[in-house]
Amino acid sequence: MVQQTNQPAEQPLYSVYQSKRRALIPKMLSLLLLAFIFYLGILVNISLVELDADQETMLKTGALLLLAALFVVGTFLTYRKTRQPYLFYRNRITHGKKAIYYSNITNTSPQANFLDRIFKTYSIQLGKTFFLRRIPETIQLSNYLQQLIEFTKKNQQ
Repeated sequence: MVQQTNQPAEQPLYSVYQSKRRALIPKMLSLLLLAFIFYLGILVNISLVELDADQETMLKTGALLLLAALFVVGTFLTYRKTRQPYLFYRNRITHGKKAIYYSNITNTSPQANFLDRIFKTYSIQLGKTFFLRRIPETIQLSNYLQQLIEFTKKNQQ
């Protein structure tokens, strides 16, 4: 018989959330631009095909509904992703299912691109595939990360 132990899950030392505005506004603008371009393509194709007025109206309406649904889904997925915090544990950082151990962190310097400067955020590339993205400038993580890395290295010796 298998016994289950009710050990409490490890509690994170610290958690950081992404800036929702920084994530959502550029995503929504890019989705709107792409939807507009796609709809123009649909209009051109419809104008080249000989259809009666009812069929043309149905196709245009269906295309608009499809694009609206794609816009809502894209915005929702981005919002859901920004609600996942970066969790700092004793030996690692996690974001969703991704994790990086402090011993594997190669960089702690913040970087800001054009959109980061507009929204007052920054990003840190911790490894080849792990990033801390869209962190508000009010939260300074570089020193904290350095301390966690040094603490981990001292405890490994």
